[in-house]
Amino acid sequence: MALFQSFLRAGWHYKYWQRQTAGYLRTYEKNNKLPNNEMIGYVVNDKHPKSIRVACDRYMWVMRYKKAFRYTKKIWAHDENSECRLGDVVRVQPLGYRIGPWKTYVLVRILHREPRDDEVALRTSDERNVLLARRAEVEKEKPMPNPQPPRLDGSVAGGGLDKALSQPQHEA
Repeated sequence: MALFQSFLRAGWHYKYWQRQTAGYLRTYEKNNKLPNNEMIGYVVNDKHPKSIRVACDRYMWVMRYKKAFRYTKKIWAHDENSECRLGDVVRVQPLGYRIGPWKTYVLVRILHREPRDDEVALRTSDERNVLLARRAEVEKEKPMPNPQPPRLDGSVAGGGLDKALSQPQHEA
């Protein structure tokens, strides 16, 4: 059962969450006006340290079709403590200035945490750092191979000076 849950979580996509909560979000936004241009969305990317990518939905009534349409805006937000994970529902507000070339929003609070198999699961950026550290340790332990392959005559490629020094000099 746990393996099946892990497979589902690995295949999580924000479109699934959109479909499941469309009606709830539509009524929530209609009844509860958020102050200061705040937006509610769900985390679709947590691979960068102290940064999250949030998909925010707006529902607009289009008179021509007499139907509510969903408009999704993906924004970068600053997550100071790196506490958000993929799938969390968050509330963000604009900073009024930019942090870097893209980040213009800041995380206000986490409204809902996506249930996980392991509560102490690493964030995606932390997993990457751990994997890179392990790879560096493994490479440090392995002996360095000779970068130049031996030639057919038995000599080593690029060893012109060494070859000249190792052979005895003939005086005529």
